[in-house]
Amino acid sequence: MMTTVLVTGASGFIGSHLVSRCLLEKYKVKVLIRKGNPTIDRFRKQGIEVIEGDIRNFEDVRRAVSGCNIVFHAAALTSDWGTMKDFNDINIGGTRNICEAVLECKTERLVYVSSFESFNHSELERIDERTAFSVKNHPYSDTKIGGTETVREYIAKGITASVVYPVWVYGPGDRTLFPIMADILRNSLFFYWKRHARMSMTYIDNLVDLLVLAATLPQAAGEEFLAFDGVDMTFEEFCERLARAVNANPPFIYLPYDLVYMLAGILETVYGILNMPKRPLLTRQAVNLLASRAVVDASKARRVLGWSPAVSQEEGFRRTLEWLKTIDPSEWNIK
Repeated sequence: MMTTVLVTGASGFIGSHLVSRCLLEKYKVKVLIRKGNPTIDRFRKQGIEVIEGDIRNFEDVRRAVSGCNIVFHAAALTSDWGTMKDFNDINIGGTRNICEAVLECKTERLVYVSSFESFNHSELERIDERTAFSVKNHPYSDTKIGGTETVREYIAKGITASVVYPVWVYGPGDRTLFPIMADILRNSLFFYWKRHARMSMTYIDNLVDLLVLAATLPQAAGEEFLAFDGVDMTFEEFCERLARAVNANPPFIYLPYDLVYMLAGILETVYGILNMPKRPLLTRQAVNLLASRAVVDASKARRVLGWSPAVSQEEGFRRTLEWLKTIDPSEWNIK
């Protein structure tokens, strides 16, 4: 019998690569997509069953989950700017809907895509799957913690699920790290606040490999895994390589972290008072994320699942920069 999988967040970066991989695995693929999404026709032409609906609506979610063997829950509000209600409704409420539907439909396996942002990575310490969560009063990271705790709650109720915490995910199709930083380097006077901050990254194909293993191997059930390729790059090295690739100058100004964090807070306050939908140039979440000092230990995925990154950082960076050159620079600054 053919394995049927549901991918939420299928129009996003991680979800779209997951869909492609599931098709290669000869799975029957379903996606839950909001009405009017421009990817719907493309998915249908690929033979994918499209469920038009909203992750916040339980009936839509149950309809999508029904008949599936595996659910990959990658849908999330991932921005560092937005209302707390939207983050709660999508990242926590949507995850609860998925878990409840998985429980009701007796789905064999759920894989939840959480986030490395759930942990305190600003301190010089080792982080692994046993590290306690860190509430930062940032909507995205705090609601991803809430989503993960919801999955844990439903594991206790009897569902079979795994949680994966990706670090920075990059690769062709990236709509955050590479294009936004390229746009800033080309068009703004950027500066460092932690030039030696660790950029712990995982290439998209490597992450998808891990997600598939988490969905299919019996030893993954009930377990949590960090996804990290194992090679760090400093923020300074990242900016220098990206600047060279887009014919820009790397930052040369250094400002203290505390000052930049305070400025980001002021910008957030002003933008909030003015009800501006566009994100500020700096947010506290972005400043914190680009000040990571933690040492990531992702050995559990290697030890338990036999996972190893098939694409090296050098090759992944090369592929991503080649892809970035193929898209119109006007599309880099994607909100």
